[in-house]
Amino acid sequence: MHEIINEMQMKTWSECWPGERPPRFLKPFLLLLLLQKESHGYELFERLKNMGLDYETQDAGYVYRKLRIMESEGLIISEWDTEGIGAAKRVYKITPDGLISLGEWAKSIGWLKTSLEIFLESYRAEESKL
Repeated sequence: MHEIINEMQMKTWSECWPGERPPRFLKPFLLLLLLQKESHGYELFERLKNMGLDYETQDAGYVYRKLRIMESEGLIISEWDTEGIGAAKRVYKITPDGLISLGEWAKSIGWLKTSLEIFLESYRAEESKL
């Protein structure tokens, strides 16, 4: 499977962006997770951690806002699960429009990955000359 990125690696990565906000890919990660399995919020947080995205408690609101926005865009739907023990939970599912969006994200991320690989190869070639 994929190597899990630890918290220290994520913080180091985030601090490398000089004066700019690092890119956020929460939407495609959530779409992919919901393609794999419909889930409620807490479960999504746990699954995001397994993919290297560890949102702190204060960031929970950001994730839930993103889910509401995605629902208003028609990319996901939700319904209340009142069965089982404990409080009712909102369960999220991907929609056909969400599948289309996920495919577009996958293409864009692929192009970005290629560009970043070219950047790193070029940087390493120049670094070796130093």
